[in-house]
Amino acid sequence: MDALTAVEARTLLAGAFAEDPLMRWFFPDDDARPHACAAIFGLFAEQYLAAGRVDVVRRGRPVAVAMWRWPAAAGEQVSERPESLPTAPGLMTALMGADRAAEIGGAMRVIGDLRPPEPYAYLHLLGVDPGARRQGLGGEVLQPGLEAARSAGLTACLETMNPANVPFYEAHGFSVRHEVRLDAGGPTVWALTT
Repeated sequence: MDALTAVEARTLLAGAFAEDPLMRWFFPDDDARPHACAAIFGLFAEQYLAAGRVDVVRRGRPVAVAMWRWPAAAGEQVSERPESLPTAPGLMTALMGADRAAEIGGAMRVIGDLRPPEPYAYLHLLGVDPGARRQGLGGEVLQPGLEAARSAGLTACLETMNPANVPFYEAHGFSVRHEVRLDAGGPTVWALTT
């Protein structure tokens, strides 16, 4: 699997998540959503490419990506976010306004409590280009991270707000640990672990 640029990751993820229930809740305006998704996924891409595990599948261009957060080794400092990048809360405030960002941020706080005890390998994002779906690319990009987690003796975990994703992850060895409806009109969250 080849390296991925932040621009490629942002573009792929924005397209993959444009109709995701979480993104529709964050950014309900259909016209603004693609741009807002590109901004937020650009930030995540920069962070994960600097200090995370990123797997990509290419078919001439990137068609699938998985971004993982791994626990720091004993005595190792967790990498700081590059100073040139905005914070996720700051970007969300800029994209949706302070009141809405605070409401959504408050509703999202429950998610951290749904994860297993540390240490674990956290799959933050997995996206497949909408034009390349149903070809096994999600499983192909997921597998290297799952194998690395198993080799390291780590539980893998993730959350999805898309009910269509639950059977996919279950077919790849995950089990639903929690199912919670987010406050403030948010979607249902399925927290899964291996």
